[in-house]
Amino acid sequence: MNEKKNQKKKVLILVLVLGLVLLTIGGTYAFFTYTRQGQKENTLTTGVMYFVYDELSEHPDNHINITNAFPKSDDDGKVQKGEGVFDFEVRADTAGADINYEIYLTKDEGSTLPEYVVKTYLTKVTNMAEVESETPVPDIYNNSEINLYNKLGMSKVPTLGETEGRTLYQGKVTDGQKDYSETYRYRMWIDEEANKMVNGSWKYNDMTFSVKVNVYAQNDEIDKPTIPETYKDESGANYPDLVEGLIPVYYKDGEWHKADLYKDWYDYDIQEWANAVTVTSESREQHNSDSAGSIIPITDINTMWVWIPRYEYDYQALQKLGSTPGKIDVKFIDTTKTDVTEKAEYKVHPAFTFGNDELTGIWYAKFESSTSDECNENAETCNNSDLKPKIIPNATSWRYLQNATAFAVSQEMGNDTTEYGFTGKNVDTHVSKNSEWGAVAYLSQSKYGKYGNDGEEVYINNCSNYITGIAGNTADASSSSDTCTKNTYQTRAGQKASTTGNITGVYDMNGGAWERVMGVLEDSDNPTKPILASSGFVDELGEKQIPVEKYYDLYTTSNPDSQSIELTKTACDGEICYGHALSETLGWYGDFQAFINSSYAWLARGGHYLRNTTSGLYSYGGNIGDVDISNSFRIALVSVRE
Repeated sequence: MNEKKNQKKKVLILVLVLGLVLLTIGGTYAFFTYTRQGQKENTLTTGVMYFVYDELSEHPDNHINITNAFPKSDDDGKVQKGEGVFDFEVRADTAGADINYEIYLTKDEGSTLPEYVVKTYLTKVTNMAEVESETPVPDIYNNSEINLYNKLGMSKVPTLGETEGRTLYQGKVTDGQKDYSETYRYRMWIDEEANKMVNGSWKYNDMTFSVKVNVYAQNDEIDKPTIPETYKDESGANYPDLVEGLIPVYYKDGEWHKADLYKDWYDYDIQEWANAVTVTSESREQHNSDSAGSIIPITDINTMWVWIPRYEYDYQALQKLGSTPGKIDVKFIDTTKTDVTEKAEYKVHPAFTFGNDELTGIWYAKFESSTSDECNENAETCNNSDLKPKIIPNATSWRYLQNATAFAVSQEMGNDTTEYGFTGKNVDTHVSKNSEWGAVAYLSQSKYGKYGNDGEEVYINNCSNYITGIAGNTADASSSSDTCTKNTYQTRAGQKASTTGNITGVYDMNGGAWERVMGVLEDSDNPTKPILASSGFVDELGEKQIPVEKYYDLYTTSNPDSQSIELTKTACDGEICYGHALSETLGWYGDFQAFINSSYAWLARGGHYLRNTTSGLYSYGGNIGDVDISNSFRIALVSVRE
């Protein structure tokens, strides 16, 4: 019940046990019967149980607030006084039944500080000879003394209704217990790692966080809390789809660490994209069982991936930019948004439609593909579908193979339980389509990518030895062997070649090797089918083996003999290929651009380390899909739910 402001609140639970009228019945025998009805009423009077929740803090109502606060360590947070501290007491007497109770939190709707930067801590307070002491109370879901707010279990108390609650503790007052009394102290503070900067200012300036401390009680057992919501940043990006085999990671202090799914694994608002890895079979069991924060040595990693969340982009504003590179306006969306009508200002990027499936996002290989030392840089050893791809930094990119070989090894990856830990179930790995390349390029050119980080073009990989993850000293630096060892991916100089300008982005999209993508010209002799040329898509009998349509982008042309870039304006059945980084980005950064034709029917992207001034995210040209010293490939991974 509610009393006036600043008075203590009390919740009373009355448990009534009905009075009983007892009858006395005499015994009976076969030859003699005697019955007498009792003359007195034998009455059992109900016991009255009470349960009291007293708020001892000087806060109005039962709110606890964080305002004008800064990050602090757990050691400091555990002993803080004043604001951010809330005391309360639970008292009870029981007679006839147990009382079960839960302490839970509800967040004020006006809170602006993200849940994943707020720490929570509950203690029991005792006074012994006027000396106060505190004992930490682990939460009921994680059995952890200190938790991030969004890591607390979701409360199931029946009075919550549509409101979301987070369970701190569940206790019990046993039947017959008198003068039960527990004093609790709840604290919350801002995680010391929430020190992110945006444009020179602390990201969480002028934000507040307010929760209400509640207690619920009943006779029956209270349902245990359920799985908490996982971390989501404030950008609206869809949560990364972690298929079996992928381990979420973040980079800190020169090492990759296993990420906490409930903490700040990624933050697209400050150009930090979600990363995940697969690991070797020898180390997989250990890393899967290790706790968040544990180191995953780069030597244990065999593939690295970056999450590209589903988005729509302002195609009309992009058209107005013309040949002048500028910011692409991107909005993250969920799979319910599929409208691509011409009437809308925005279009859903086509990379997030995979056959009949609408995707929450795609995983994109962090680096160009490489393979084992068995590939000795020649067609005889490298054009081999028995080899296993790797996606790692500081490796020689895999070249000298046909498109069909690249496609075969990419497809097999998703079914390889031993090498990568994928199960094949709902996992599809394939050579990147051109539209998927476009999705990464557009995101990089938005406020969420390198353009939003420093406004600069993604730097070239100018390493003359085809080493993955390298950056030149400028966006169009001439080829060099010096940078192959100096400007590696983890260095500040090396990160200039990332699509984010930091270590979380995708590398090798400017320079390195040309990257063959699954984008191909329509065969005029066999409409709706691709020109296979020398791509290798034939079986042992020489019959054409065309991949399923969802694995490639098919382009049309009014002049099969020309490579004019003007033809890209009508390359999708007479219309613009929205999102493909073709006609929409003509002339950007002076990148080399030549469209595919009947002689060079397959697209390649990114340019070559030798093409210093003309390589880049928006560079493209044609090839025949055959083995080539300068052509590598990149893999995309999508999760298709049944």
